Amino acid sequence: MKALLHRLLLACCMLGALFSGACASGPAVVDHAFGFDARVDSPGIEILNFRYGASGMPGTSGDVGIRQFGRSPQVTGINGPMPLGDTLTVKWRIKATGQEFEDTVNLKPRLPSDMANQRIHFSVKESQLFVYVIDPVPRPADWPVVGPRKFQYEKVRQIYPDAPGAPPQTLQKP
Repeated sequence: MKALLHRLLLACCMLGALFSGACASGPAVVDHAFGFDARVDSPGIEILNFRYGASGMPGTSGDVGIRQFGRSPQVTGINGPMPLGDTLTVKWRIKATGQEFEDTVNLKPRLPSDMANQRIHFSVKESQLFVYVIDPVPRPADWPVVGPRKFQYEKVRQIYPDAPGAPPQTLQKP
């Protein structure tokens, strides 16, 4: 009887470890920010939809705005603990021509290994999507000014498209 009880207890422990491992296997929750401001950073562009990761948290996709107001928000900003997104998909239209574009960026190999307190920000220029990581520390004098003007005093890295001549970065392992 004691052996049976011991086996039952061992089986329960193994099942508990299996279930807790399955729950923890999702994207890492990191205190960081995501946002864009098409009105300021992407003049002449209308954001038709966007999706950062797959968490479904408010502010990480245009779906709610489309359902409630018939169009995607043109600005968003969310920060705090949230799942780190693996992808960013943006669909946009050039207002002057009506041309529509969509681009999906695999963020996983492009993001720094430590995203704590950093911001993922995107902008669009004509047919090109640009994605930046903003580190909220003062930009060193020898660091190039990159990205939207409002971040010119912070340390900004362009992670998409690959910046020509950009120094190699320490990236997350896939």
